[in-house]
Amino acid sequence: MIRYILVDDNLKTLERVKSKIDSISQAYDLQHIKSYSSSKKAFEEAIPEDFDLLIVDFEMPVYNGLELAQEIGVNKKIIFLTSTTDNEKKVINNLNTTGYLSKPFDVEEFKTILKNKIIGKIHKDSTTSLNTPITLKVGVNKDIRFLPEQLYYISTSRNRSGEQPNKNHVHFYGKNDELLIKNVRVSINELIKKITPYHFERINQSTIINLAHLKERDNTNISLYNTQETFHVSSKEKSGLVNKIRRHLGI
Repeated sequence: MIRYILVDDNLKTLERVKSKIDSISQAYDLQHIKSYSSSKKAFEEAIPEDFDLLIVDFEMPVYNGLELAQEIGVNKKIIFLTSTTDNEKKVINNLNTTGYLSKPFDVEEFKTILKNKIIGKIHKDSTTSLNTPITLKVGVNKDIRFLPEQLYYISTSRNRSGEQPNKNHVHFYGKNDELLIKNVRVSINELIKKITPYHFERINQSTIINLAHLKERDNTNISLYNTQETFHVSSKEKSGLVNKIRRHLGI
């Protein structure tokens, strides 16, 4: 999974670039984290641990692309977008740039950069270790902390005992379907953005599983070691998930 953010002060450019990347996101295992139309907002809000690739306009007010990359893009893959070629030498001389694309955004050139400079070369921070605790902020007054290896799956669905989380909440489950953390007020969409680097994958609208505990996949059904629950993979998630499972297993 390659997680990316977009930064460009032109809203139409943001929309066009994201639309083109969306057309290849499944094939190249790309996940859009967020788009920013303000370099200042990106500087204030972007969390480096949440993304692997920064795609950024070179010329912007407040912070130009180079300044922003130096602030939030340390040890990240960086692709600059620019309307002029005069900046290319300046960019290359000032930063270890992954790629350089002239506007309008060319998806074929982007694919070339992905293949040659990004795929297989994303270096995950040590915080993605299965032995390092994950801390999640839940609302204003609550934080939860757990080891990735202890968590088997997360779900909003009714469990085998007939128990279901409250509305807009999830349950966290461990080995032998033990309910580890009950009624966490967070959405599946929010969670997957945070925990994908730790080998978690969303398999349908209500469930995230830990691939580290994967036992078997039979068409659209998945089972995990040391659990009795079985999990159904939605048609929307199936094609991308199969590829991720095979890569995870080294197939």
